[in-house]
Amino acid sequence: MDASERLIREFCELSRLGDVESIARGAPLDVNGITCSLTKSRHDEANTVVLYCEFGVVPAGRETAVCQELLVQSFIGSPEGGVVFGFSPVAKHVICMQTLLASAITARRLGDILHHMAEKAVEWRQTYFLKPAGGAGLREAMGAPSTARAVLGIRANLAPKGPR
Repeated sequence: MDASERLIREFCELSRLGDVESIARGAPLDVNGITCSLTKSRHDEANTVVLYCEFGVVPAGRETAVCQELLVQSFIGSPEGGVVFGFSPVAKHVICMQTLLASAITARRLGDILHHMAEKAVEWRQTYFLKPAGGAGLREAMGAPSTARAVLGIRANLAPKGPR
């Protein structure tokens, strides 16, 4: 059994989810009212799991600002945290995707990450990660070196990188 399969099985057992095979193929999971899913990575099935979280629709009239902020979040988060925002052409919703090294986390941590992503989806539906009028911007308020790590709660298990 490879690391991805082990992680998904353990997560399903911990969460009392019955159909492991369907879950591993991306069957929807309700996480506090937010639709999420997980799959083995198409690029590295044995070692990498990809999480998906449906953030929701882009509000009419704010498409430019919202999409620009999501591009910034993807730019900041992709290299270190594997976090990328995209748009589902089928659902017409913003989706947050995160890749995780299966051998580096536990089933409990996977559940925690999914719950945190769902919390951020709820926050996004209220703020769209935009600066409040006259207030400090999201990136300043978070104070983390990588905004996307703060957005998705990925602070542990990241080894310091050498000089660039």
